[in-house]
Amino acid sequence: MFSRSIDPTRRDRTEAILRAIGERVRSPFRALELGSGPGSLVARMLRRFPRCRVVAVDTDPVLLEVGERALRRFRRRTAWILADLREATWPSALPPGRFDVAVSSLTLHWLEADTLRRLYRELGRILRPGGLVIDGDFLPSRRPADRAVGPPPTTGRPEGAARRGGGLPEFQRSWEAWWVTLSSDPTLRAAFRDRQERLPGRIPPTREPGPRAVASLELHEHALLDAGFARTEVLWRAGAFRVLAAVR
Repeated sequence: MFSRSIDPTRRDRTEAILRAIGERVRSPFRALELGSGPGSLVARMLRRFPRCRVVAVDTDPVLLEVGERALRRFRRRTAWILADLREATWPSALPPGRFDVAVSSLTLHWLEADTLRRLYRELGRILRPGGLVIDGDFLPSRRPADRAVGPPPTTGRPEGAARRGGGLPEFQRSWEAWWVTLSSDPTLRAAFRDRQERLPGRIPPTREPGPRAVASLELHEHALLDAGFARTEVLWRAGAFRVLAAVR
């Protein structure tokens, strides 16, 4: 509901991610989603690929709880892991075993360059040989044709969307109403207490400041190659939004 006005690329970007999985990953497979939120992409993977299993990672315990409840009928095929990708120890929270594919959507652009490089090295260790990283995100290129493209959408600082004509009133009302509804649910009180300890602040939440500079497409590509991935390829593009794949 929120992303139709803030992120018009979402539908096509998500479809490009799912198409890449279907074309390049043999079923059955084990997927890792980085920054799953309440599980929109998780749900689509589970429904599109009936023999896959998904481990969803996020730093927000409320969003994980919402996702787990919404997808309870898939509980034998999912695991919901509370971990912060900015911390070097996050892989220790994962269940044992390697993954066939790691996917992410509009998450990795929040990471500083050094954290991103470390993350790709960690993914290189937990993916099987031949495994894939598929990242759908704001990936601006240093090439001149990309320099006029604006900053990424935000789902936490709607004032930024207003400056770009992103439909602020509809988004803000939806965002606030969604969080107010969650916070009034007595069965989520424990998750909200956990959230307040990990991510203190107001409800509805606002995003933390992003990195000093959003990592470029070229930085992602070089970091993946330096981490031992054999090759990278842009599979889809809309402006500076891209789906980037890398083969382990």
